[in-house]
Order: sequence, then structure tokens, then C-alpha cells
Amino acid sequence: MKIQSLAIIFIIIIMPITMVLSQYVDNKITTSITELEYDTRLLNSTYDAIKAYQINTINNAYGDVTNSKINDIEAAATTFYNSLASNFNYTGYKSLVMKEYVPAIAFTMYDGYYIHSPFINTLTEVKDGPGDDKDYDTSYSVNGEIQEGLKPYVYYTCRYQRQNGTYTDDFSITYTLDNYITIQGTINNQYIYDYGYLCSGIEKKTFGSEVYYTYNMIEFKEDQNTEQLKEYVGNTQYSYVKINGKKYYLEEGTQGNKIDGINENAKIFFIDDSGKKNYSQVKNKTYKQTIASNDSVDIDNFKKLYNAITKNKSAYEYYKNAYEFTRAVLGKVPLGEEYYDKAGTKVTGGGYGLGVGENGLKYNNVVVNNDQYGTTSIVTDVNKDMYIFDNSKDLEYSDSNFNQHRKAVIRYVVETNLSAAIKGFSSKAVSEFIMPKISETDWEIIENDVCAISFMQGMSIGAKRYNGYSVVANTLTKEHIDENDIYILTKDNTYHTANDTTITSVENNIKGDNNGKVDGYYYAGIWKINFEQKRDISSGNSIYYIPLRDYLGSYTSIMGNQGLKDSSIGISTNIDMYRYIKSCGYTAQKRVYYYALGRERWGAFNINNINYELHGNNGTEYFLNDY
Repeated sequence: MKIQSLAIIFIIIIMPITMVLSQYVDNKITTSITELEYDTRLLNSTYDAIKAYQINTINNAYGDVTNSKINDIEAAATTFYNSLASNFNYTGYKSLVMKEYVPAIAFTMYDGYYIHSPFINTLTEVKDGPGDDKDYDTSYSVNGEIQEGLKPYVYYTCRYQRQNGTYTDDFSITYTLDNYITIQGTINNQYIYDYGYLCSGIEKKTFGSEVYYTYNMIEFKEDQNTEQLKEYVGNTQYSYVKINGKKYYLEEGTQGNKIDGINENAKIFFIDDSGKKNYSQVKNKTYKQTIASNDSVDIDNFKKLYNAITKNKSAYEYYKNAYEFTRAVLGKVPLGEEYYDKAGTKVTGGGYGLGVGENGLKYNNVVVNNDQYGTTSIVTDVNKDMYIFDNSKDLEYSDSNFNQHRKAVIRYVVETNLSAAIKGFSSKAVSEFIMPKISETDWEIIENDVCAISFMQGMSIGAKRYNGYSVVANTLTKEHIDENDIYILTKDNTYHTANDTTITSVENNIKGDNNGKVDGYYYAGIWKINFEQKRDISSGNSIYYIPLRDYLGSYTSIMGNQGLKDSSIGISTNIDMYRYIKSCGYTAQKRVYYYALGRERWGAFNINNINYELHGNNGTEYFLNDY
């Protein structure tokens, strides 16, 4: 063949193919680059939403209460859309354009989650009176109009059925981001409503007339191991107690006469959502004025709050109640000992019997879509005859049957409801939204942390339409006391993560005396939120302060991570803190950690504890009765 012919063939056939392939490769590269850019913009907007939520809640005494929380989430969603519009070069009202590409934003909380998504408004027929032909109340919205907002709260709940002798137990368990659960339904032919923390390794001890508890060999005694917590508000240090997520501070005032051992000029306040000191809990009265009022209820309330602040028993109460609740769940309440659920119903038959045994709770007792376990599986790739509350491995461990099931329930609930919310709406820009596949790494975050999950779909990025999501953990939330968020103070006025190897170089490196108490007042384990900046405007001007201002973050574990260790897998940032602390050979380190974890969890807000300031464990005792 002549060379001229080959040249003609190359020009006519080969060159166009080469150009098409080159253009195709260029388009693929451009698409990939654009997709990465969009991923970054979506991630940054989700971070902005989380930051807005943190700012709104960290200084809000009522940030855990449902109505306030909803407002804060709505504000976070607005921040997300504004940030997204800014990141995509839209401004002002054009943030509405970006909403066309966002099928949903999910905000996972401690025991459930909210979905912020578009929906078609359906108004109920309303008539103002006889003869009124007005069909709908259109004062605030129009029937059939597309709006966006929060859908009803969804709990991490799973239903179970099992044959229990002659009875069929039918009940639900609501899970959380840690080892706290709520049980509701019929067990042993009794209606049960109970809740609490599950902990392995707690024992009840008796020495003479004294009764106390041990958790992994650390003692918790009611009167001997109390604390008096202290932190700054503005420029003044106060003692305080945390009850159901809200801190109450003791203001001693001018030292006067002692009445019942209490300074007559003492007052008690909390910081309200405006950043001001609020004394309404004790009716804006000093103890002397309270005594003069001759109101026995007010006097008793003041005394109990004062004693709770100066003799904090929260850690003791946490482990005492965890011991009782765990035994009841596992079915190990000894005959002769009484136990009552939180509705006041006496638990008979040695407990609920959900542990290992003839009628123990198994994976195949799960009910999905009103059918027995069947093919719609919450937990996959497991032996369905395995016991959920198998106590042979500590229930708190991340790889226990309980924790694996807890995470599977959270994943199932989030995935099914979120998928339906996304698929159920189409915008003008996108004909159909589809739930993307979330990675296992991101599911691990969702199953263990308060976080935001954002979705964006439908924007053209060249060779395809964008379909992305972003997961950002909220590491500064008041409602979840994560086991990894307990810091330990050392004598050089530094705070460390509990698994920082530098604090175990010598036993007496931990701040405080041989028991780990700082100046004899409180144990040196501190929740990380107490090192975050807060605001006080009581003086009329905004004062920004750090509650524990005398301490700096460790370079080995707070600023970096080179000092972290896990006992089972060596140096790592991905640790099982329960396992590490249990195997730690330093008693003081274990003690301050366990006290801090128990104290903070017992004082945290929980929807079940909404009346804890009035009612206690069994619904008949006052929360502060022991004080």
C-alpha cells in the first residue's frame, strides 16, 4: 500500500477516533475534578452548619430542651443553605436556587434524628364558623405548596417478640449513641417502662452496715467519695452541680452567719440562654431570705441544691443505678430483692431475662415491618441465634454483641427513613432524588456520634450529574457524653485525653492527692466541654471566658495524637476507651476517669430524665432526696 493511502486512512479514520478518545478522557478528568470540588464545597457547608449549631447550643442552658433544639437545628439548616450558595457563587435570595439540589439534611442526635427536607404541605380543612365557605386556612401557607422543614423526630427503636413460657413478650428498645437504653412494652405479662445505663463489671459490696459499689475494682461510696466541682463564670470561680444538663452555681456572697451550716448570704444561680445569671431556681433569694419566708418547700429545695453542689454524689448514683438496671435487664435480680421500673411497677421473676438463657433475647427476636425477623434483616452476616445482651464480653466494648446490634439498629432506622425522605421528593431541577451509598467509615461516625448528614444531587458536572453527600461529626455537643471525651488533669496544669501515655509515666503525675482529687474537692477527670470558651453578660458587657482557665491542652494528645495508645492494638487514634481504661494499671487514672464519666452522664440531659429535678429513679423519690 502506498504511503499516501496510509496517510489518507490515518486522517480519515484514526485521527477522529484519537480526537474523540482524547476529548472523552478530558471530560472524565474534568468531571472527576469538578466532583471533588463539589465534595469539598458540600463538606465546608456542612461544617458551617455544625459550627452554627455549636455556637447556638454551647452557651444555652436550654439547648437540650426540644423546642430550643428545634430552633437551633432550623438555624443550622439555614446556615447550611447560605453557605452552600456562597460556596457555589450564589448570594442572597439565590440560596433558594441551591435548595432545588438538596433533597435532605439529617441531624442525628443522642437517641434519634431529625430530617430537614422539602415536603408538600397538606392543610386540614378549616372553617371559621357556620356558613363560612373558606376551605383552608392560608394565613401562613398554601395547600399543595412545596415547603421545607423538620420532619417528626425518629428514635433509634427496634421491636422484639419472644416466647416467654406461656406468655409472648412484645416490647421495644430505644438505643442511643452509648450504653443507655429505654425498654417499653410487655415482658412477663407485665407492662414495663424502664431505662438506664448498661455496665458490666459493677459489683455491690457490703462492709458491716456500709453498702457501696465497685466498677472494675474502683470503689464508689455514697458519703466518702463526694465531689465539689468548681469552674469559672466570668472572672469568678464558683462551685456547681449539673442536673439534667443544666448547671447550678453556688454564689456565697459576703460571709455571714451560718444557718444549718449554710452561709446566710448564699444564693444559687444558673446561666440562662442570654448569658446572664438567673436566680429564679431559688426565687431570687439568699438563704437568709428563704428562711425568713417560712416556706418549707423553698427551704428544703435550697438545702438540697446546696448539698448537691457541695457534696456531689452523681458518680455514685450513676454506678448504683447502672448496677440495678443492668441486673434487671439481664434477669439477675436476686429473689428477695425488690426492683421497680421507672413507672413504679415492681419487676418480678428475677428481672426481664434479656440476657443469656433459655428465653434470652436473640437477634432472631427482632420484628421488622410487623413480621418476624425473616428476610428483611437489621443485622446481617451474624448468627441470628446469638444473644444481644451476652455479658461474656463487657457490654460497653465496641465489639460486644450489644454494641454491634445497637449500631445496626441505628443504621437501619436512619437508612430506611432517610432513603424514603430523599426518594419521596423531586424538585424542578431534579426529576428524582436517589439515596447515595454511604461508606462504612461514615456509617461508623453516624452510629457513634452526633452529626449532620447533607445530600446534594442533580447539578451537571460534565459527563454526569452530581450525587454526593457529606457527614460531619459534632464533637462539641452537650447531649452526648462520649467515653473518649473525658480529659485528665496533670500536675503541670495540662489536660490530656485519658489514653495519653505521658500521664502514665508516673502514678503521681495526675493532678491532686493520692485519690486524684484536686485540692481535695473534685476528681481530676473533666469533660472536654468545660475547656470551651463561654460568654457571661451579667455585668452588662460580654465577657468571654474559659470555665477551667488555668489549664492548657496537651501537645501529645489534644494538639496532636502521637501520645495515644490502645491496650489491644498498640499506638492508635481509633481506640476502645473502655477496654483501655479497664486494662490500665494505674489506679488513680482509672479512678478519675470513671468518676468523671459517671458524674457527667448522670448529670446530662435526657428526655427520660425530664422530671429528674422533681422525681427520681423510681418515680416516687425526689431526685435530690439523698441530699
